[in-house]
Amino acid sequence: MIAALRMASVVVFLLLWEWAARAPISFAFPSPWATFTALIALVRSGALLGATAISLQSLLLGFGSAVVVGVPFGLVMGVVRPVGRVGRIYLDLLIALPTAALIPLVILSFGINIVSSAVIVFVFSAPFITMNAYGGVRDVRPRLVEMARAFDASWAQMFTQIVLPSALPMVLAGLRYGLSRAFVGLIVAELLLSPFGLGRIIMISRSMFEHDRMFATVLWTLLVAGLALTALARVEARLLRWRA
Repeated sequence: MIAALRMASVVVFLLLWEWAARAPISFAFPSPWATFTALIALVRSGALLGATAISLQSLLLGFGSAVVVGVPFGLVMGVVRPVGRVGRIYLDLLIALPTAALIPLVILSFGINIVSSAVIVFVFSAPFITMNAYGGVRDVRPRLVEMARAFDASWAQMFTQIVLPSALPMVLAGLRYGLSRAFVGLIVAELLLSPFGLGRIIMISRSMFEHDRMFATVLWTLLVAGLALTALARVEARLLRWRA
């Protein structure tokens, strides 16, 4: 039933897309078939795969750093309350800040390269990963902590057997949300900052009025992001099998 509904939604989307291309809403609006043909041509030429490899370097570097830094820091914020009170102020500011406004500062600090794109990806994703880890620790049921103390559990036992398993669902949810934000940051960085990767193909296609190639690159980016999020969701389901 769910699979049928998903297929129906895809069919409806394609029909609306075809109608929008025939209307026409805009001369720059290619049909699904033209977009698919351009996508196949880009894949065969190797340009799309090469650009994807470059973009994934920035994504893995930035998102990996966000996970390595954000998850432990969020857990520390939840366990050590003074750190949480201070750290939350800065995290709230980073979340509320228009992140694209940091791009000129990143250019001045790191130049125009893969590292600068990774920094933008980090800034886009790290605050949300950290806040979810912090929220997971803060949502641990006090009765479980009191029970552990009643049985003279050490701090390490309390953290590894109660706090961390209880916070794990929110931590993993934060990773999925952070990954989606990382893809947003990647495209923003490549469109406004770095002349390489998938953003470069989008920019060149737009300047050359090759809108089918531009739509094909955007569609490819959505497919890559969807596959990455699906893989992370499966890892999450496997790690949380004990909840059932």
